[in-house]
Amino acid sequence: MNEEQKNILIIDDSISIRKFIRVLLEDENYKVYEASNGEEGIELFKKNGNIDLVITDVYMPKKTGIEVLIELEKEYKDTKIIVLSDGGKDNFSDELGICEDLGAIRFMKKDYVKDKLVCLVNKILAEGK
Repeated sequence: MNEEQKNILIIDDSISIRKFIRVLLEDENYKVYEASNGEEGIELFKKNGNIDLVITDVYMPKKTGIEVLIELEKEYKDTKIIVLSDGGKDNFSDELGICEDLGAIRFMKKDYVKDKLVCLVNKILAEGK
C-alpha cells in the first residue's frame, strides 16, 4: 500500500525560490503549497490543517520567518520547520542560534537547497510526527 502523500508549505517572498523548491519536492511526490510572505503562510497553514513540514525564508515582508516560527511554535508545538536564508549582510551564526532556539528543526543556507534540501526533507518526514 502506498504511503500517504506528505504536505509541505513553502513560505518565501522569492517566486523563483518557491518554484525551484516546488519542482524539487513535487519530483519526490510531495504535495506543495506556497505562500509569498509569513502572514499568508500562517493563514494557509491554519486553513489546510494538514501541513507536515514548513520551509520558510527568514527575511520576508509582513511577517518574517522568525515571526512564523514564534507563532507556529506557540500554537502548533509539533510543527516541523526548516528555515532558509541567503544570509544577507548579517552574521549567519546569529540567525542559526535564534532559529534553533525558537524551535526550527534545521537552518539551511539557500546555497545548499539544490544539493541537500530533498535529502533533509525525506529524513525529517521519515522520522514521523
